[in-house]
Amino acid sequence: MKQDLEERFIDGQFKFMDEDFEGCIAVFSEILEEDPRCAKVYQAKAIACLRLNDNDTAIKNIDAAIKCDPENARLYYHKGAILFKAEVLDEALKCLTQAIDLSPEYAPAYAMRSEVYERLGDKDAAGLDINNAMVLRKESTGVVDW
Repeated sequence: MKQDLEERFIDGQFKFMDEDFEGCIAVFSEILEEDPRCAKVYQAKAIACLRLNDNDTAIKNIDAAIKCDPENARLYYHKGAILFKAEVLDEALKCLTQAIDLSPEYAPAYAMRSEVYERLGDKDAAGLDINNAMVLRKESTGVVDW
């Protein structure tokens, strides 16, 4: 991303932190008009849309991000989280599984998939995933069991 667009992206992030979601969406939309291949801007815009409870637009933006960067596990994680919030559980499960397939050490994907399994009534799978998430989290933070 060009320097001026990067600076505008930071401005959009500040608007997000100030909970000016409409303002940050406007900034991100302007950036995407100039650079329509920037996955991180689509991702940020999707999350802002989610905060405004606009799940459909959030999904469109996260899909655009995935199209730009199809090997990015975090994008599939975010799509799974958006779909979970929208109660589209089977699709959320697929996206979270894709995130784990792309990045087996990505603990948040296991934690979110555990929630999906829990909602679907599969307590065994939910338990396995939350356990995997905790183990991975401990490994990544260097926490040692005594």
